[in-house]
Amino acid sequence: MSVIIDLGVRYAAAFGMFSKQNQEAIVLPEGNAYNFEFFENGNNSFEDLSLSWLNKEVNFGSLPFNKSIGNILAPPPFITFNREKKLNETPINDSDAYVIERWNTKAYKIRLRGLLIDVDNRTYPEGLVKELHKLFGYNGVIDVEGVQFEDKDIHHLVFKSILFSGVKGFQDTIQYSIEARAIRSVGFTLLNP
Repeated sequence: MSVIIDLGVRYAAAFGMFSKQNQEAIVLPEGNAYNFEFFENGNNSFEDLSLSWLNKEVNFGSLPFNKSIGNILAPPPFITFNREKKLNETPINDSDAYVIERWNTKAYKIRLRGLLIDVDNRTYPEGLVKELHKLFGYNGVIDVEGVQFEDKDIHHLVFKSILFSGVKGFQDTIQYSIEARAIRSVGFTLLNP
């Protein structure tokens, strides 16, 4: 007995939009029902993401999948960027005020969250999990390309942790969450005496 799964509904629930014949829709809740507002496909390339290391590459493509970027592992992840400043603060005696002596800016902490779905066999997405596991297993610098990273002048990442978890009721879907840190190349300047 075969089961038909409507991935459009699942993408709508996961990403808030779905693709249908070169159109996209935004899901707008109205009470207990949903209304879809359609519009023509725009430029979704800002969602595209490419991670590369040692002549290997993993791509995440926008919906509908953009075949021009090559081998696509999954839809683009939800990305959060967090950056802080390191402050040296000195409290002023008998008050709640502080003097900021100096500060510097820390590197971005990045979190990638997404779904791996086996759309072909409707079973556990073993190949997709293995590919993401291999990417995380690389203990070096990962090159990253994507508009959201370029806007923040991020070109290299180091992975800190990865989490895989199932999705209740969907045997063909695995959630993942990767924590990374943005890094820069170290440069030296030689001064002539």
